[in-house]
Amino acid sequence: MRKFLIDGAAIFFSILASFSVENYREDLEKKSILNDSVITLGEEISNNVEYTKEHLKQIKNIVYMTEYIIDNYYSLKIEELYNIHNNNPFLHGFDINGKIKYIKQYSDGEITSFFYAWLAWEPENIFFLSMLNSGALLKIKNTKLRREIESIYTRQEERVNGMALATKSIGEPSIEWFEEKENLYKSDVSNKDVFYKHRDQKLKNIMKNKLGLLNNRISDIENYLQSLQNVVKLISSEYKKLD
Repeated sequence: MRKFLIDGAAIFFSILASFSVENYREDLEKKSILNDSVITLGEEISNNVEYTKEHLKQIKNIVYMTEYIIDNYYSLKIEELYNIHNNNPFLHGFDINGKIKYIKQYSDGEITSFFYAWLAWEPENIFFLSMLNSGALLKIKNTKLRREIESIYTRQEERVNGMALATKSIGEPSIEWFEEKENLYKSDVSNKDVFYKHRDQKLKNIMKNKLGLLNNRISDIENYLQSLQNVVKLISSEYKKLD
């Protein structure tokens, strides 16, 4: 009887140990998956740091041109704007590799862009949304880090994007101004000639209003950039790539 009890206990503890080893293995696997996920999210945020730095530079260049237009409004030559943009560009496209390609050759159409320019806000967020939807974000135990990540992808990005859309809205009357003046003619007329012949206080006021918003936008982007950099530091200090 005693032998049966000993054998039964041995089997029981053997099974219990087997479950413990399996649970431990599964726990390590889950931690490894979370570790890799957070590191990948950190890489996405690092990409957004570089994107934001370039975007901030572009907005500052718009501010520089806008200030120049306002300060030299009634004596301004369009060729001066071309030269300013060559050295402080913001109008751009992308090459086949997705790299920014700044516009350095100008047509008459770019003239209105110098007055209207607003630039869309398009940071990466695919991996954040993936972690959010899968529930992985909630598994980050560092409360400060999790809240910082949630903040930059929600409240702060919404603020920066809202300011971008506000810039678009406040600049749209400049396009309307050019269209209104162009429609005074019964034949084709260039934007350059429209500006030279009709520049008035109305258009200047539009630019002044836009300038005030742009300066506030710069402040928001700078704060957002600092938050991104803080999160990158937190992730790099707590999560390491596993071999």
